[in-house]
Amino acid sequence: MRILHSFLVSLMLSPFATAESRPIEPLASGALQLSLQKLDTLGSVLYVAAHPDDENTKLIAYLANGERVDTTYLSLTRGDGGQNLIGGDLGEKLGMIRTQELLAARRIDGGQQRFSRAIDFGYSKTPEETLAIWDQDAALADVVWAIRSLRPDVIITRFSLEAGYTHGHHTASARLAKEAFTAAADPARFPEQLEFVEPWAAQRLLWNTSKWFYQRRGIEFDTKDVFFVETGGYNHLLGEAYSEIAAHSRTCHMSQGFGATPELGESKEYFKTLAGTEPEGSLFAGIDTTWGRVANSEPVAAAIQMAIERFNPSKPEAVLPQLLQAHRALSALPASFWQSKKLQELEVVIAACLALDVESIAASASAVPGAEVALDLRAIQRASLPVSIAFATRRADLARAKVYALPRNHLVHVSETAQIAANASISQPYWLRQPAERGSYMVDELSQIGAPENPAAIPIYVRLIVDGESIIFTIPSTYNFNDPIHGESKQPFTVTPPVMVNLEEGTHILGQNEPRQFTARVIAASDIAAATVHFEAGDGWRVEPASIPFSLEAGKELQVTAKLIPPTAASRTSLRASVEFEGQLYTRGYEALDYQHIPQQTLFPTATAAAVLLDVKIAGERIGYIPGAGDTIPEALRRIGYAVDTLTEADMNPETLAAYDTVVFGIRALNTNDRIAFYMPALFEYAQQGGVVVMQYNTNRGLKTMEYAPFPFTITRDRVTDETASMRFLAPDHRVLQFPNAITTADFEGWVQERGLYFAGDWDEAYTPIFAANDPGESPLAGSLLIAPIGEGYYVYSGLSWFRQLPAGVPGAYRLFANLMSLGQPAE
Repeated sequence: MRILHSFLVSLMLSPFATAESRPIEPLASGALQLSLQKLDTLGSVLYVAAHPDDENTKLIAYLANGERVDTTYLSLTRGDGGQNLIGGDLGEKLGMIRTQELLAARRIDGGQQRFSRAIDFGYSKTPEETLAIWDQDAALADVVWAIRSLRPDVIITRFSLEAGYTHGHHTASARLAKEAFTAAADPARFPEQLEFVEPWAAQRLLWNTSKWFYQRRGIEFDTKDVFFVETGGYNHLLGEAYSEIAAHSRTCHMSQGFGATPELGESKEYFKTLAGTEPEGSLFAGIDTTWGRVANSEPVAAAIQMAIERFNPSKPEAVLPQLLQAHRALSALPASFWQSKKLQELEVVIAACLALDVESIAASASAVPGAEVALDLRAIQRASLPVSIAFATRRADLARAKVYALPRNHLVHVSETAQIAANASISQPYWLRQPAERGSYMVDELSQIGAPENPAAIPIYVRLIVDGESIIFTIPSTYNFNDPIHGESKQPFTVTPPVMVNLEEGTHILGQNEPRQFTARVIAASDIAAATVHFEAGDGWRVEPASIPFSLEAGKELQVTAKLIPPTAASRTSLRASVEFEGQLYTRGYEALDYQHIPQQTLFPTATAAAVLLDVKIAGERIGYIPGAGDTIPEALRRIGYAVDTLTEADMNPETLAAYDTVVFGIRALNTNDRIAFYMPALFEYAQQGGVVVMQYNTNRGLKTMEYAPFPFTITRDRVTDETASMRFLAPDHRVLQFPNAITTADFEGWVQERGLYFAGDWDEAYTPIFAANDPGESPLAGSLLIAPIGEGYYVYSGLSWFRQLPAGVPGAYRLFANLMSLGQPAE
């Protein structure tokens, strides 16, 4: 299945730049037969929703492999505002992880993947708020661009146009799809796009509805009002039911913990028409999905049909004469959308019938602009036809490149050198190259908008000659290495700056009149004979020394230290680092996202860090931390002077726990730790003896135990998404608001993204609610922070979003969290 799906994704080509290079790999005969059949279907679907994981993977699997139409998922965001179940990376780094998870999902279910520039800014309760933050015109332009580029016959939304029953991002995605359905066909809308694409009118816009939506509104689901498609079938060529393919695809969303189990048997997907024509009996009713869409294509269709009829799974090369005949006929036709698209698909099928495998392997993982990179070009094919091959690092050189015979099952090695342009862009993800605005990434080049990732840093042009017929491919260069556990591994080749500088901490927390030493890591990608690292800070802050000269060999790293000196009054600044080298100033660092389930991702963030002068006091010394889904709270606690240890089940005994002033649960620990039920009795006893247990938020779905508190309460889906929402003090005299820091409303200034999530509800009278807050137009919620005495100690449940506020250096969040850590200490 892995070979099949990586191949199927390469078939789904579009005008986007990133589709220009793709791997050439063999695949199993069932997959090859399916892709051959797909050549005879000229239809397409665009599925629109808001986030990674919103897509209906079963429907995508059915459409791509059952109906055999081109199927694209347009996720308006990259999921940057969500939580991460597998690590502490959030924000733009989480967006990169989820982008790769979506691409992995599409390799399994056979779809394509596209995005808009919209940023996932966290949970939104209304589409109006969402569209205002995203900039409705910019988001609409991106959906129109996707429609015009992909030319779908049918557009499907995941969510209803009706607000109030789901996330505001969800509703906004449906409304944008409906408006774009009309705008894409209107040449007066977004005319700047028409330099690259033409207006396009899809036949119909459908809502992929469900019983759940109606049940949530308390309305009986009447199937008379909807159209349905049976998607529970089995695909013999793939050896799986569509629900099985869907489950594998869904499971790719590992950062969200969406491992899925297939539901076998009959399964219906329901649709309501939002615009365009009604689907009478079929999603594609009234739509020509044959070669009739391409003028004078009868010889092409006939040759493909003959290849389909004659295909022998044990000898795919036998249909190459028919496929080459189709290639000659299709190449002779005037260029058009379907002519170009099917020509590329046909060429990939021809390569697959040859069992062709072509790779460009770089000798190093990265290089700097202007450098030369040694490449090992490898090719092998397993058919008996006369085949030869040529390679070039520039397309213009391909016609005169040396041609190598490619005998059956003979591995050809060609050594080549690629010259990286002196002005080449570094491999920063294109949507992160410029500072984002509030709700949208800034991308200047229209052709890049929507692409999942950057074009290949070193594309290689390949000319394949099969029985006299020339076919041109473009493949990416990768860095391949052997992992002792996982075997051969590949990562994208990257272009880096010649020198990079990382500030080792993202946030520096300082106390009054307490200078702090910090470390910067300088990374040399080329020989640095003489350079200087500079530090800057504003608003009365100083750095000593402000400049440090150095020299460094390529491939080496250097740590330099300096002292950050705060002003006398509490304030916040940005600490900036740069390297001056050969008359240029380099301001970017280096970071690799290394997760086993996705290819290594590289980004080059600006070398900045927040510096915050806090007036924060702490009581107690040692904190025990029970990891959850992944956050950086332990590092934040260490910044303000606590010693923090990670606790495991082996530590759940009175002797070990007695050493800690407070025990804190990481976010979603009740959702992710299968053994958590066995922690709870010891922790309740620890609290009875004078300890403090602080439970951060959990989701109410997938709890590993229901015995998570000494006194009952429920975990709800309530949240306050407005980070500026007024926080009303319900228990102003409670010690958590007094010791060791006096908490005022000023401590809730500067919070980011939200106040909190998954608040408590229906709590026992033993709990004291500390705050009430609400989003505009809603009733107050009092479950963001509950505290109950238990014996000599305390139990706390908090839905306040500490996992966002502390890494962001929000002063008031530190002060209040320090008070929680100090609940068990005697007040002065």
